Amino acid sequence: MYKAAARALIRRNIRQLNEGRYQPALAMFAPDAELTFPGQNSWSRQHRVPRGGRAPDATHRGRDEIESFLQRYVELGIQMEVEDILVNGPPWNMRAAVRVRDWIPGASRDVYANRAVLMVRVVWGKIRSQEDYEDTERTSALDLGYSVMPVPRGSEGVTTGLDASALATPIGSAD
Repeated sequence: MYKAAARALIRRNIRQLNEGRYQPALAMFAPDAELTFPGQNSWSRQHRVPRGGRAPDATHRGRDEIESFLQRYVELGIQMEVEDILVNGPPWNMRAAVRVRDWIPGASRDVYANRAVLMVRVVWGKIRSQEDYEDTERTSALDLGYSVMPVPRGSEGVTTGLDASALATPIGSAD
């Protein structure tokens, strides 16, 4: 029964993200939760430079850093559609895998499109860790549309503004 409830909650939070409300998703994270976003791109470098290696490298630590990730997500108008959700384990050590499509709609066609799998570990209803896996080449290509690349906190020039004119060809299009 709790697995069905977990799937419904995930779908609800994604629906609200699509509507520009990130707070319900943020509320699911434990205060000391970690988010790992792969690759060398502005999303993974939002707060620190990833170390790399075999072990997961948390790119966002704690709710404040995760909130900045979610704020940026909704500011860009990214949309997400759930393809599948797998839930396993007891409530004190639950794991979920969420396969999604994500995109940024444009006037006539999407300016960005990707697919991802979100791996989530939940303890008693709070997300302790999340690892996002997607085509990081497409994510890096999206960065080309930024006027200033976001750099780790403490550096000058951090921005989340998208310069749509730099995206002459939609990323991921089959032209």
